[in-house]
Amino acid sequence: MKIFILGILLFTLSSCMKNTARNMEIRYTSINDVYGNYVFNFNDSTAGLKMINDFAEKDIEDSKKVTDSLNNRIAKLDKDGASQMMSGQSLPTSASDITFYSIPGDFSGEPKNDDILIEYELDENNFKIQKLNIPKAKKKTQIPLTVENHALNKGIVKVSAKSIDLNTLYNIIDEINKAEFHHNSEQYVYLIQGEGEKLLMSIHYEQSGKYLKFSF
Repeated sequence: MKIFILGILLFTLSSCMKNTARNMEIRYTSINDVYGNYVFNFNDSTAGLKMINDFAEKDIEDSKKVTDSLNNRIAKLDKDGASQMMSGQSLPTSASDITFYSIPGDFSGEPKNDDILIEYELDENNFKIQKLNIPKAKKKTQIPLTVENHALNKGIVKVSAKSIDLNTLYNIIDEINKAEFHHNSEQYVYLIQGEGEKLLMSIHYEQSGKYLKFSF
């Protein structure tokens, strides 16, 4: 009986450890002495992309608070004081792009372009997203989808899929850019529908397509 119970406990513990190892995780950390946003056990699905987007939005929000506070302090100083403060600190005074890397295969040297999962290009002046780059997806296949304009400020993107992965998201953005419906309205939203017209996500554009934001 004791051996049987011990066997069950070992099996349960082993299963828990395997499940934990497969959980997707994002950490700003150093690999090979290079700091960056690394994605462990990437889950290429709507849930995985939502986790990355949530991380990016939190990063943008926190960075903007720090930058606004710093710039407000600098604005209150005279020219010499402002110059001295800017040269003596390492905090950013403007927005910078946010890049997410998969774990490098050989764990040597800096991350390469092939290691990039998603890159958010930001307007350095206002921290808004201007563009989303998905380098790896350019090597993959075309996904059947349609883009339709349903109202002055709303479009529907229909995708033959149950979930959004990197390749699908790349194709969606590519087709949206070709359709250009968002350029005709100050505010515009594309609703992304999967199989059975299930809402998978939405992409919101501002200032006639100058900025975009994702909602999962």
